[in-house]
Amino acid sequence: MFIRSENEIISLMPTARWSRPDQIYGYVEEEERVALEPLLGTTLYQHLCNEYERLRKEYGDITSTTVKPTGKAKKDPKVPHADVTERMDRVQAGLVEPTCTAQAKEEKDVPKQDQVTVRLLRICQQIVFYKMLSHKAGLLTVSFNEGGGMNQVSAEGYEPADQKKIEHVVKDAYMSAGRAIDSLLLFLEADAKGDKVFTDKWQEADAYYLHKDLLFQTARVLNEYLDIKGERMAYVALVRDIRFCQNTYLKPRIGGKLLKAVVAYANNGAATKEVDAEVYDELLSMLRTALALYVESRRTELAPVKEKLARRDSMTDAQQAMATACNFIEEHIDALGDAAVDTPIYNAIRAREAKEAQDAANAEAAAERQRKAVCEQNRRKLFTGFPATHRTPELK
Repeated sequence: MFIRSENEIISLMPTARWSRPDQIYGYVEEEERVALEPLLGTTLYQHLCNEYERLRKEYGDITSTTVKPTGKAKKDPKVPHADVTERMDRVQAGLVEPTCTAQAKEEKDVPKQDQVTVRLLRICQQIVFYKMLSHKAGLLTVSFNEGGGMNQVSAEGYEPADQKKIEHVVKDAYMSAGRAIDSLLLFLEADAKGDKVFTDKWQEADAYYLHKDLLFQTARVLNEYLDIKGERMAYVALVRDIRFCQNTYLKPRIGGKLLKAVVAYANNGAATKEVDAEVYDELLSMLRTALALYVESRRTELAPVKEKLARRDSMTDAQQAMATACNFIEEHIDALGDAAVDTPIYNAIRAREAKEAQDAANAEAAAERQRKAVCEQNRRKLFTGFPATHRTPELK
């Protein structure tokens, strides 16, 4: 669990005063599992849990003001404590060296790995705490006593908050949690494109910014075909639908081998010179269009009547787009190379060609039989004379 002290709670919400902060740890732990583990993935989540325990033993509370430098500076109480997270908005995710000489000298004993990890843990704390407030504000404002009685919780020196203020706090907490989630994803994406400190562990999560097994690898690519307002969380929410539609609607129609080839082309481009890049570009665009429409048919959220019509229209458009892509594959089957071999479309073409060849052979055999029948009839006429009906009447 990433929040285990009153100081860490106060650093997230300075106006909060908790006489017994351990009373909310159950809510914190529940929200941590629900909100964080899907974003981080099990491997990275467990890694950060272990790092949190290590850093607490090394530095104390994980806040922006209580992390102390290691090494010589830690042993000398006269050396001021280093704030390793204060400048993270200006120093990209702690992945580049600070520009201020004084700050750099002050923090020289703090391992860079710890700076980055503390910053990531601080973002995780924000997500967990604000998500917990947005979901548990009602439970936190009442107490249950003997017999199931409910009392409103208040403290001396404070006026009880009315319902409107509570709703406003819930809304603010929800928005703060959303901003923290965006910060988390941007932080991990910056790390994946930079030092790759957490990438190996994060890439197992659905929230990983790059899904190389999908036709829509990133939110940016998806936004070109489906309007998600450029939001990464919208993309994360649709990853399961994208994977389902890709495996359910596209894979059976074009075959797993060709689908893998198109996905590999989307990730790495043409692997060999023999691959016709122009054909693959066109096919990739067609398949993405069809996939986006299939996903749209699953995610429409409108009034019940309009939703039914919207889903039906999206599915109809998706089926038409898929048929267009299949026709394109059939027309360019040779240009797609070995990846197109043994696909359902390739097998259908070969089966059709075999049927046409068989039909031609049957027609030729029928014609040959007809020719032989005519020849046999002519032979009989030659050796037996004309039929009796055609003989010249005898003169009397």
